[in-house]
Amino acid sequence: MKRRLYAALSLLLCLLLLTGCGSKEGMAVFSDSVDRINQARADAENGPVGKDAERAETDGDRRTIPFSQIEYVRPELDGMEELLELLRQDLETGSYSTVEKRLDQIYEAYDHFNTMSSLAYILSSRDMTDEYYAQETAWCDEQTSELNRLMEQVYYACGMSDMADTLERRYFWEGFAAEYADDSEAIYDDEMVALYQQEANLLAQYRELIASPTIVLANGQEADLYSYLETAPPFAYYNAVLRYYNSYNEPIGRVFIELVKVRAAIAEKLGYDSYEQMQYEYYWERDYSPEQAENYLTAIREELVPLYLEISQWDPYSRIDYSDLSEQAMTETLESAVRAMGGQMEEAFDFMRRYGVYDVGVDSRKLNSSFQTYLDEYDTPFLFMCPNGSTEDLSTFAHEFGHFTEAYVNWNAYETIDAAEVYSQAMEYLMLFYLDGRLDASDLENLTRMKMLDTLEMYVEQASFAEFEHRLYAIDPEELTVETINQLSLEMAEQYGYAEPGYETFYSHSWIDIVHFFEMPFYVITYPVSNDLALQIYELELEAPGAGLEKFGEMLPRDSANMLEIASAAGLQSPFAPGRILKAAEDIRGILNEEALAA
Repeated sequence: MKRRLYAALSLLLCLLLLTGCGSKEGMAVFSDSVDRINQARADAENGPVGKDAERAETDGDRRTIPFSQIEYVRPELDGMEELLELLRQDLETGSYSTVEKRLDQIYEAYDHFNTMSSLAYILSSRDMTDEYYAQETAWCDEQTSELNRLMEQVYYACGMSDMADTLERRYFWEGFAAEYADDSEAIYDDEMVALYQQEANLLAQYRELIASPTIVLANGQEADLYSYLETAPPFAYYNAVLRYYNSYNEPIGRVFIELVKVRAAIAEKLGYDSYEQMQYEYYWERDYSPEQAENYLTAIREELVPLYLEISQWDPYSRIDYSDLSEQAMTETLESAVRAMGGQMEEAFDFMRRYGVYDVGVDSRKLNSSFQTYLDEYDTPFLFMCPNGSTEDLSTFAHEFGHFTEAYVNWNAYETIDAAEVYSQAMEYLMLFYLDGRLDASDLENLTRMKMLDTLEMYVEQASFAEFEHRLYAIDPEELTVETINQLSLEMAEQYGYAEPGYETFYSHSWIDIVHFFEMPFYVITYPVSNDLALQIYELELEAPGAGLEKFGEMLPRDSANMLEIASAAGLQSPFAPGRILKAAEDIRGILNEEALAA
């Protein structure tokens, strides 16, 4: 299929995020150690962390105000330093009530930094040409390692105090006192802070390179790539993309190699054998191993790549046409489907509209991606999307709204990224059953077929991206070259069956468009693995109308942060259960059978 190639020739250079999703929490903004701590508190309290839990248990009031009224102010860390020193003094007095109040103040300061960092990223994503918010985003990212160091010192101060056991019982979680009894085991020393800051600086360089790329046209004039692609005639699209790659593959590649080196140093300092192992166990906190993922990729190659090649023969994308869809029409269409679903989905949508905590407008200046983030100070999720103005946008909107709903219902209680993607992908599937009469029949049919084609392509491409990362990080960072990475990218495209003859430069260079490789390393395996659970919800809805929706609603309020535990509690199979990839192939074949396979 030429879907991926067509994407590069669209009105805007596609960043090839097939599910179009990322989230600020997954973008190295707040560190793993603090996430672990917040997860432990959430588990201990069986709900949202700290004061959020208190509000959730009473009247559910939120501190939300209209998004337009939220003002960005750079979140300095001086106040955190002062609070830490005051906490140390309070711990010496032995007054529990004073210490508890001080800890609440520290968490409020932490939430403020988190909120302002997320807000800067939202505002920068709205206008990639805005240098101020780009700089503020970079500054916040750079400072988060220092924030994490301060938070770690807070826990060691408490864990090494005479009040440790009392705090474990009344404020933190079981095992806290033992975990933070010896500050010689602290992670965030000066060397670690410097490494994380170096990573943040490299990411800032990468974002600057992709913010407003330019190309030199055949007549020698320089043009903004994104603006040029909006009006370029069809024959000029691919040439423009190649000019972009010829100019940016090398500088972006050099930044990436430096990122790999820094990340290898971080993993070594944390005591991991590899950066991949670190990401699985420490950063993403997965409840499955790289070895399980490798076996999963093998199953995709054996069961789904052949189906992908079979369907590719019929060029199925050429049979799909999308209608134009304005921002207002898109929002109203999804709203009508959500109202048909009812329950907490409808409540979350009303909340989103009431406070304006979303941005789904078409604008060439926006980050060509979609994500959901959370503004802790205001107890609200925020949904961001960069649409193309067609009915295809409904799938991306539904995906991000799935994230939004889960964060709204659970007050952003900690979850692994794999668990998060179950909710977003399930919402995409469920939406298809609730658009009947709300979308033109031909548009709904196209959207359904497109979702199945995207599902198949997601499995294949994201699996190839996962193997790309697995193999790339196994190479000695000192031996990495841009040419080596390009060759590996082309090899993966060929091995997984989506390389089109004659477009070798595209497939060897287009890895620089995969934001996840830079911002969220080892994230991509999440897409196919979590999709399996979402597909089981689809299967339930297909068998008995309302059954999938009921299961989704049952899964929304959750007691666990881990994907496999959530699946088990809901009575769903593990994605790694024998035959699950084969069942995915049957589902996809069933939808596409009439047209693609019978052609």
